[in-house]
Amino acid sequence: MHGRSLRRCITDLGYQVHSPASVFTRERLEQGVRDEDWLPVIGEKGWVVFGRDQYILKRDLELQAFLKAKVHMFLFPGDAARDHIIELVRLNLARICALASARQPNVYWLRRDSVTNYEERLAEIRRRR
Repeated sequence: MHGRSLRRCITDLGYQVHSPASVFTRERLEQGVRDEDWLPVIGEKGWVVFGRDQYILKRDLELQAFLKAKVHMFLFPGDAARDHIIELVRLNLARICALASARQPNVYWLRRDSVTNYEERLAEIRRRR
């Protein structure tokens, strides 16, 4: 499971990690926790989110919840294997920490050679069209 490996990697680097199960009860998770429910909890804490949901900002209800929660979200490519995910975190850790510490929430896409924010990503997509 990628989540366990990622948590172990970040913990081994000296950071505290909160999994969905540690924030919400297992029973609540089994019932389902919508993005618009968990994002405000994370935003209030000032925590960083790692994920794969490439479409979170395309669904209006989730987009509004994200904007209101002021979350720092770092996204992996949807098809990234465990080793690739770990590599992306290790390669970009200094940038991730700097962006999260700046307290200017945004969504960022992690790549081997860069961390791209939401606005830059939209500009890239538009240029390709």
